Amino acid sequence: MHRRHFLQAVSGAALAFPWFSGLALQGADASKAPRRLVCIGMDFGVRPESFFPTGQGTNLELTPLLKPLERWQRKMTVFSQLEHPGVQGGHYGVHAFLSGVRREQASQYADGCVTIDQIAEEHLGGLTRLPSLCLGVGRGDDISWTRSGIAVPKMEDPGAVFDLLFKPQHKSTATSRLAELNDNESVLSLISQDAKRVAPRLDRWDREKMDEFMGAMRDFERANTTNKAWLDKPLPVTAGKRPTLGGDGCMDQVRANFDVAALALQADATRIITLNIGGALPVTNIPGITRGYHDLSHSGKDPEKLRQLHIIESALMAEFDRFLEKLSTMKDIGGSSLLDNTTVVFGSGMGNASAHANTNLPVILAGGGFKHGRHLFFPKNGRQQTPLCDLYVTLLQQMGVERDKFGSNKGNLNQLLV
Repeated sequence: MHRRHFLQAVSGAALAFPWFSGLALQGADASKAPRRLVCIGMDFGVRPESFFPTGQGTNLELTPLLKPLERWQRKMTVFSQLEHPGVQGGHYGVHAFLSGVRREQASQYADGCVTIDQIAEEHLGGLTRLPSLCLGVGRGDDISWTRSGIAVPKMEDPGAVFDLLFKPQHKSTATSRLAELNDNESVLSLISQDAKRVAPRLDRWDREKMDEFMGAMRDFERANTTNKAWLDKPLPVTAGKRPTLGGDGCMDQVRANFDVAALALQADATRIITLNIGGALPVTNIPGITRGYHDLSHSGKDPEKLRQLHIIESALMAEFDRFLEKLSTMKDIGGSSLLDNTTVVFGSGMGNASAHANTNLPVILAGGGFKHGRHLFFPKNGRQQTPLCDLYVTLLQQMGVERDKFGSNKGNLNQLLV
């Protein structure tokens, strides 16, 4: 194999392994409810005319599509005219939703195209067994990206996610796993020696790829070391059941992902979750839908397409409503609810799928202890616009991550939200 292909392949494979930080073994403050982050990204977004409320501030009126969320109005905020400056390309810009940076532009930014969840993981992920959890349904775009520009693999089987979180391993499996981790140490040592030997002979492009590769190897080495520490530690406990698909169109798949995400947060197995809702959802299983999701997203002014698309978007909003309800009923430390201490971002890197526009991104912020109950509108001033990354800086600070730069931000929204 050509060495360039080797570096790309191995650096991606290394990051497919879960990273269990040893910091969690030191314990955490059990008297204070922890901060959590859930980011939900929809590849095709939501039709703008059906999403954005009328009125501004607290004087807002939800659209019919958002009416199912009305009971959460005091615990959520809807944003208008937030964008990622310079991110274009229709479907090819969707993966920048949580970073503000397209993969091809990563070299222009100090942090590359790293996403908000991975920044939070770097600072807080060590406090739980799984630093973060990346879920997916509908084989969509990559939603989570590392600092090295590598997409975090998504888990698209909620039953398998439940087993990972809560199903004890057989003793023989644990023994085999320990042997595998010991073998990894030997392999890592050989790779490190070879990398040092090869490095002086690389050209500039290969040196950049080698840096990415070695960054991935360092992550893998930390994972290997701390995985050994977790082998004999008990798994989190849950009273929840393993998610099953009930044949409810395709929404049972979305629901199962939301359910396992809620259980993971409740058991404190992780505090950082991303969920991608992709365009390959089998929406024709939904009563009244006769066309594919992608086809319907390019609705134009076709009344029949608009009718069917509204059914799909309404069903997704109903599942989001159900997820918020589940979090609100789960008790947290100090008598609060999980929703009170979980920042939930719901939105898309696609503003208008029918026009392939990555502007005016639909974004809802729920929970997390922010000042909610408003529609915040950020009008453009010529070419000047408010980056969505301004909001992300505020979210990171609320999570306890002290930083004032992220992606394409120009400032923050602290004065509006906190």
